Amino acid sequence: MDPKRPFGTRRQEPIERRRAKRDKLGISISLYSTTQSRVVSMVDVSQSGARVEGENLPRVGKDVLLKIADVELFGSIVRASERDAAVKFDRPIRPAELESLRAVLEEQTGGATLHSI
Repeated sequence: MDPKRPFGTRRQEPIERRRAKRDKLGISISLYSTTQSRVVSMVDVSQSGARVEGENLPRVGKDVLLKIADVELFGSIVRASERDAAVKFDRPIRPAELESLRAVLEEQTGGATLHSI
């Protein structure tokens, strides 16, 4: 407990619990599961996973493949709602793969760049 803050008062800023820095994206990617494929939006990405938005996303526990240009990221769904899902990668994303994502973002948005959130 913070001795300067009275008991029962809330923090103004949210507590960040993620271990890895996230980069905002908003790029279209292909998401493949064992039963279907679909185009979704990769909202953000970190070394260990990504958040995607779309329709008819796989359920928690399903294995998926995210394909963006020449980058293929294998992982599984660890959280899902009606419109978005969190994917945990099987292995951390490599710097070269992140650079490829940056190039796709610039191409899809006409020059936007990744920035951390």
